[in-house]
Amino acid sequence: MGAEAETGTGRPNRQARVRRSTRWPQRWTHRPAARFAVLLVLALAVRAPSFRRPFWSPDEGYLATEAVALRHGGRMYADVVDRKPPLVPWLYEACFAVSGPGSLWLVRACAVVALAVTALFVARLAAAECGAWAAWPAGVLTVAASTALPAPDAMAATFEIFMLPATAAAMYYGSRRRFLAAGAVLAVATLTKQVGLAPLLPLAVQVLTSPRRRRLRSGAALAAGLLVPVTGCALLLGTRPFVFWVFLSSGSYADSPAALGAMCGHVAGNLLRLAVLFGAFVPFLPRFLARRPFSGFDRVLWLWLLASAAGVTAGFHFYGHYFLQLVPPLVLLALRAVRANRFRPELGSGSPPEVEPGTASRPGTATRFRTTALSGSRGVAVAVAAALAVCGVFTAGAWRASPPQMGRSLAVAAAVDAHSTPGQRVLLWGMHPEEYWLAGRPASSRYLTAGLLTNFSGGADVHRVGARYAVPGAWTAFRRELAAAPPCLVVDESAGTPYRVAGYPPLARLLARSYLPVAVVDSARIYRRTGGC
Repeated sequence: MGAEAETGTGRPNRQARVRRSTRWPQRWTHRPAARFAVLLVLALAVRAPSFRRPFWSPDEGYLATEAVALRHGGRMYADVVDRKPPLVPWLYEACFAVSGPGSLWLVRACAVVALAVTALFVARLAAAECGAWAAWPAGVLTVAASTALPAPDAMAATFEIFMLPATAAAMYYGSRRRFLAAGAVLAVATLTKQVGLAPLLPLAVQVLTSPRRRRLRSGAALAAGLLVPVTGCALLLGTRPFVFWVFLSSGSYADSPAALGAMCGHVAGNLLRLAVLFGAFVPFLPRFLARRPFSGFDRVLWLWLLASAAGVTAGFHFYGHYFLQLVPPLVLLALRAVRANRFRPELGSGSPPEVEPGTASRPGTATRFRTTALSGSRGVAVAVAAALAVCGVFTAGAWRASPPQMGRSLAVAAAVDAHSTPGQRVLLWGMHPEEYWLAGRPASSRYLTAGLLTNFSGGADVHRVGARYAVPGAWTAFRRELAAAPPCLVVDESAGTPYRVAGYPPLARLLARSYLPVAVVDSARIYRRTGGC
C-alpha cells in the first residue's frame, strides 16, 4: 500500500510515518535561495523602522565618525580608538565608500542581511538537531525575537546584530564536527565584539566529548580557525595597540557597574520583553526540564546560553542591545522543549516517528506515542503565531519610537555647522559622538566621547568618574592633541553631569584662555577659538 496505509486501528502504520517524516528535510533543503529570500523579506519587515531615523544610538554615531576618519586616512587604534574590535568600523567604512557618509541606509541594509543569515543558520541547526519540522519555526522566531528589546537597541545597526551570524554559524559548524570552519567564524564573531567568543565554551565541550581518536585533531582545527584570523588582524593593526584596545582597556569601565536598582531594572525590563515574546512556549517547558540530566545537544545549548548570559553580564551595565546574543540559544531551547513534548508515550505497542539521534529504544519496552493538541504541529504553529503577534506589536512601537535626545543632537549638530566650515575640527565634550557625523565635521581628538577620558557611562557608578579612572595614557595623548591642533569649536555638553569641564583643569584652562562662547543649544554651550581657526 502507499504512504497513507493504515493499521487495523485506523492509524498510519510505522512505515508511513517514517516516510512522511523523511520528506521534511528534503522540503527544507530544496531551493535554499528561496528559503533565504523568505527570511530576508521577514527581516526587512521587522527592521524597516530602522530606516526611519537618521540614527538610533550613540554607538551608531561613534561608528559613523570612526568610519569617516578611516576613509580620510585615519589609522585604527591610533587616530581613532574604541574598546571594540575593528570589523564593524571597517564595515561602516566600506558602506560609506559605496553610499557616501551622509546616511546609514546601506549599513542598515547590511543589518537586515545579517539578521536573515542568523535566522538561516539557526534554522539549519534546528533542522539538524530537533528535526526538519523545526527549521521554519526557528528561522521565524529568530527574526521575531530580535525585536523584543527597546527600539533603539533593537533597531540600531551596531555590534551585536553583526556578531550574531558568526556565532550561529560557529555553533552550526560545530554540530557538524567541522571545527576548522567553526573556529574561523568564531574569529569573525570575536573580531566583531569580544563577547562573540561565547560559543567557544560549548564548542570546546563538543571537542572534549568527541571520540578520542578525533579529539586532538578537532581541538587543533578549532584553535587554528580561531587564532589565525585574530593573530593576523593583530599583526595588521599593530599587536600592542590591538591587544590593548580590544582586551586590556576596559578595566575601569568594567569595574564601574550601575547602582543595584538600575541594574535590576535593566535586567528585568529586557528579560520581561523576551519572556513576553517566548511566552507561548512556556507550556512546553515542564516536560523538557524534567529530562535530566541534560546531555548531547541539550547540554551544548545550555552552555551556549550560559556563556551568552556571561557576555550580557560583563561589566554589569546590561544595555538592551547586549541581550540580542541570547536570542539564538533561546530559540533553539524553545524548540527542543517543543520536541520533548511532541510525542507523549502511552502503554501499548508501536514506535515513535522520531527518535533522538544517537539513542535507541530500551529492549523489552512496548510504547505507543501519540501527538497531543498542545505538543503537536498545531501547538507549534500557535506558539509561533503568538510570537509573531508580539513581534508585530514591538515593530509597530518602533515605527513611533525615537532615539533618546535625537532632537537635541540634531540641534547641536546644526549649530556646529552654522559656526564652522567643512574641515574645521571640533571637540565634543559629551557622550553623543553622532553630532560629529551629523555636522559633517572631523573630531579634533582620537577620543570621540568624554567617556574614554572620564570613565563615565550612562547608568554607571558616578563615584568612579574622573581623570584618574580614564583609559591609561589617555590624558597624555589628549593634551598633546589639543596642543598640536587646537579645535575650532568646543561643544560643552557636561552641564548636570559628573564630568563637568570645571573638574578637568587642562580643558578648563584651554577654554578660558583661547575660546569665547558663541551659542547655547539646550544647555550645550558652544565655544569658538579666538583669533580665527
